[in-house]
Amino acid sequence: MGMKDKETKKILVVDDETDTVEMITALLELEGYQVLPALSGDEAMRILEVESQRVPESETPVDLILLDILLGDTDGRDICLKIKEDEKLKFIPVIILTVQSSLQDKINSLNRGADDYLTKPFINEELLAKVRVMLRIKDLHDELRREKDKNVLLTQALEKRYSFANILGKNTRMQEIFELISDIADTDSTVLIQGESGTGKELFARAIHFNSHRKNKPFIVANCSAYSQNLLESELFGHEKGSFTGAIRRKIGRFEMAQGGTIFLDEIGEVSPPTQIMLLRVVQDHRIERVGGEETLEVDVRVIAATNKNLTEEMKKGTFREDLYYRLNVIPIFVPPLRERKDDIPLLVSHFLQKFSQERGKEIKSFSPEVMEILLAHSWPGNVRELENVIDHAIIIAKQDKILTKDLPQFLLQKPLPTQELTTLQDYEKNLILKTLKETNWNKHKASKRLNINRSTLYGKMKRYGLEKEQN
Repeated sequence: MGMKDKETKKILVVDDETDTVEMITALLELEGYQVLPALSGDEAMRILEVESQRVPESETPVDLILLDILLGDTDGRDICLKIKEDEKLKFIPVIILTVQSSLQDKINSLNRGADDYLTKPFINEELLAKVRVMLRIKDLHDELRREKDKNVLLTQALEKRYSFANILGKNTRMQEIFELISDIADTDSTVLIQGESGTGKELFARAIHFNSHRKNKPFIVANCSAYSQNLLESELFGHEKGSFTGAIRRKIGRFEMAQGGTIFLDEIGEVSPPTQIMLLRVVQDHRIERVGGEETLEVDVRVIAATNKNLTEEMKKGTFREDLYYRLNVIPIFVPPLRERKDDIPLLVSHFLQKFSQERGKEIKSFSPEVMEILLAHSWPGNVRELENVIDHAIIIAKQDKILTKDLPQFLLQKPLPTQELTTLQDYEKNLILKTLKETNWNKHKASKRLNINRSTLYGKMKRYGLEKEQN
């Protein structure tokens, strides 16, 4: 909707002197404005209430108010304050008419919400000039509000179309996953989510939980790669006091903590064969026993597992049980790596741009075309997590209101050295970890922060890939 034509502008004139109201009305009507006269504050408020019912909620009932400061026993500034405190009326500009010309009186008027003031008696052209200026300012404010509302609606529409529980993706494969999640979320079926590190497997697990009938119950995460076999069993199933050295009190395991809700078993491919047997029993019978305990406990939990390993290959090697695999793989979800859905990169970049600009207190509005070319050309071995870190880095470095190529991390700007072709997901991950360790001089704390994983996960992956610092 564009700005209103001058003929449709409504101006409310409030003054307890009939002659003054009639004079101002005649002057404004000659200019083509529609005038609504009022002889008291109460009458003015009634007019505003009636007019509010005639216009859409997004529009103001009148376009301008000329308000006398002396309205019999009423102070016009009190009426002005009442108008400015009303959500439906607060955007209407108010010009105070006053016979007082002192600076303090004018300041008092402005403090009560007046947008301008005019001292009586006034020259007609002076009044018309202020009216024109104030109406023009209101038009501009209305345009800005409409654009802001339009942007909010556009953002909401994009998020509704391309997101699912904080997961962004318009790629066909992502949309298929969103549809699958919608279909299976409200069931109790076990789900196995497979995909590379950094693809957001936990986000998918949370999406399933929070769209299910269990959403008001706990969502418990257990990182299976962060503990040794004995500690993992204690972490998952709990233990009794005295069951092993250091067990000074009973501990409730994560399966019990998730009672009625969902447990997310991340990095399920790292679980040792003995612990796999215990997990198989829970998935099959929903029963557990605490380490060192004799009591069998019933648990009502939904199991969602995730891995970046190829469990079919692990079964062939004998490191993962077939019966557990088939129990977990009732509903399989394969999350594609970012390099296979590059059409999502602009959407993700825009999302991270807005997110980190707000978090860092900076107004970064866009990025140069060259930046987008670089981002689209990169293979993203670290997937969405790597892209997220890159955008955060760029926003911290950026000096302008847009991201330029110089704001990107150096590794994106360097030409890749000739390397052996990487043929598997594990090759990509191993190469990224080794590269990061070398860049941080094998400082595991720095490397884990840069990779956005905890140190225990990094140690587990280093052990799996046999990564050790070469001794000179």
